[in-house]
Amino acid sequence: MRKLLNIVLITLIVNTVFSQGIRNESANIVITNGGFVYVDGNANGGFTNNGTGQIESDGTFSLEGNWINNGSTDVYINIDNIGSTVFGGTTLQQIGGSHLTNFENLTMNNSGVGAYISQTQQIEYTLTMTDGDFDLRDNNVQLVDLTSTVASETSAKRIKATSGGADGAGSGTIYTIRNNPSGNIANLGLTVNLTGIGVNIIRGHLVQPGTGTFAGNSSVFRYFQIDAPAIFAGTNVTFHDCYPQEENFHNSAALIMFQWVNGGGSDYWTPVTDYTGAAVPITKNLFGSTLAWTKVTLGSEAMPLPIELIEFSAECYNNNVELFWITASEINNDYFSLEKSNDGIDFFEIGIIPGNGNSNEIMSYSFIDYQANSNINYYRLKQIDFDGKYSYSSIISANCSTNSESDDIFIYNSPYSDEILITLKGDLQTTYYLSFIDQIGRTIIQEKINFYPENNKFIINKSGLSAGVYNVVLRSKDNVITKQVVICR
Repeated sequence: MRKLLNIVLITLIVNTVFSQGIRNESANIVITNGGFVYVDGNANGGFTNNGTGQIESDGTFSLEGNWINNGSTDVYINIDNIGSTVFGGTTLQQIGGSHLTNFENLTMNNSGVGAYISQTQQIEYTLTMTDGDFDLRDNNVQLVDLTSTVASETSAKRIKATSGGADGAGSGTIYTIRNNPSGNIANLGLTVNLTGIGVNIIRGHLVQPGTGTFAGNSSVFRYFQIDAPAIFAGTNVTFHDCYPQEENFHNSAALIMFQWVNGGGSDYWTPVTDYTGAAVPITKNLFGSTLAWTKVTLGSEAMPLPIELIEFSAECYNNNVELFWITASEINNDYFSLEKSNDGIDFFEIGIIPGNGNSNEIMSYSFIDYQANSNINYYRLKQIDFDGKYSYSSIISANCSTNSESDDIFIYNSPYSDEILITLKGDLQTTYYLSFIDQIGRTIIQEKINFYPENNKFIINKSGLSAGVYNVVLRSKDNVITKQVVICR
């Protein structure tokens, strides 16, 4: 009887579309060679694995919603580099659960902003970047096999680590362990040649603060760590990529390589002194270190950041997109050019906003895009110095589709008003909890919301709030969304 059930299951799985999601309660799912499972429905079209559920796949499992593994297994079995899991939604997708998943091959093909991981994950062979970003946030991904790799990554579809909003603020990494590594390891963007067993090549995107003479500066949103039982002195490495969104307002022509070294018990960043070029990729020889590991990143040696951007956000409101940004300091800042894109790749200017030259005070800016698209709008800031040098912010987006059913918070925080308007978007069948939390964890406001269209707007009077950063949190049984709001005084 069991063999008969398995045969029927295989027949049902191949070339099947599911629109309300799949929940596997300890069953064994088999996708035969060439088989295709498509789970439709964006937020409602996900996959949840419970108990001892497993999948044996030589085909494709494609879904538009979230992947949640709450079972006791790694899900995939009999891994042979044939099967693939595709994240093909149009809204932000989550890859998480209480247990990691060991994906055979994973393809990011999200036409919206991409996907993020909320749990440590493994990819046995290839992470293919076809569309959308892959956000590590504060979690790690291991490329498991000795031949595993990242494919087709570009600035428009990249691996990053955010706080859920700010680029360069997540501690998550993607890494692989190799023996005697040589070349561009796993296509992560660092070429290194080392002799050693079990050398760990780690790529992270958390901004690295400067030390010593460079304490006032900070790195780009990318670094590499090499863990190896080896001597690093004289090792030649090439730092291949730094996308415009990762430059952290550095001038790309001024980027140089820095290395984390240990000298007499004091750990610090130091520029690699044989620098002679002015563009990425940069190839240099590493210094020796008494540590069993070292890190490299990019930064600028003498040029401080032109501005310290602490918030850049875009919200749909009354069929327009309202953009806000806040700087904590500005140096030689002539003006901002606000740029827009319909596809996240090709940008055009929609407005010029004067800067404040040199300032150590918090400065707020706003702009309204009256020609917003009815779906996804992409924006970035181009900051221009008085001497004509310029740099770009990370790319943000606003989805103004009236048909989207995904949970979200829209915050209207005008620097000229004492009120913050919070608008919620969600499912009419779901109970939500809205919290407004300060930086020491105190809940200023908490509301239980049985969602209906007339009860989706809240006003917070900020006149009595201290200056600083606050978290606005929207929780449901399936989702947690956090956005930051800055109160200026």
